[in-house]
Parts: sequence; C-alpha cells; structure tokens
Amino acid sequence: MTRINLNGRKFSPAHNSKNGRIKGDSIFAYSQSGDSFSAVYDGEGFTDGHLIGVFTGLDTANLVYHCRGPRGELEVGEATANITTDDDGCLRIHMDWHWLNLDQSTGRSQYKEVK
Repeated sequence: MTRINLNGRKFSPAHNSKNGRIKGDSIFAYSQSGDSFSAVYDGEGFTDGHLIGVFTGLDTANLVYHCRGPRGELEVGEATANITTDDDGCLRIHMDWHWLNLDQSTGRSQYKEVK
C-alpha cells in the first residue's frame, strides 16, 4: 500500500464538535513532502490558520494547529488524524483534537475533500 498524498488537495468541514472553531466556509489547502504535511486555512471568526503534521502510518497522522481568534488572540491545539477514502474517491480526514490553550477541551472533526 502507498501512503496517502495530501499535496495540492483542499478540504472543507463536514462535521465539527460544538466547541470547535471551524465552520462550513473554511477551506484547508494542503501541501506535503514525504511524511510531513502542512495546510493553511481561514474562516468565519478566525484568521491566519496553519497546521503541520507528520504521518505515523499509511493513513494516520499527528498534527498541531494554530490560528488567530476574533480578537487577534492565539488559539493552539493538537490532533490525531485518520484518513479514509469515500466511495466517490474523495478523501476524508477524521480528527480527534484538543485545545492546548482556551478551555483545553476535546472534540472531533471531519473534513471532506473538495474536488
């Protein structure tokens, strides 16, 4: 099996826990080199979003993320991810995450590839 390649792919949120910041208008643009990947994102209520991650398996990864909140404050978290492929061939990223600041709560998010 081959490792999933995120390079040049875009994702939008399909589901997010209530305490998550990501809304439906957000787009994540990914790049990847070897086992490492990153993404930039913006959306309603935050700006300057970035994430960096490393694959831990063919379809699993660990990552950290940060953005600036509505008053310019930094918001920081980390997550584990599992990447699956839908019947239509689109990738889906499933994340279990928690905030490292803010209220330090946990949550789950799901992102679907935008074709």
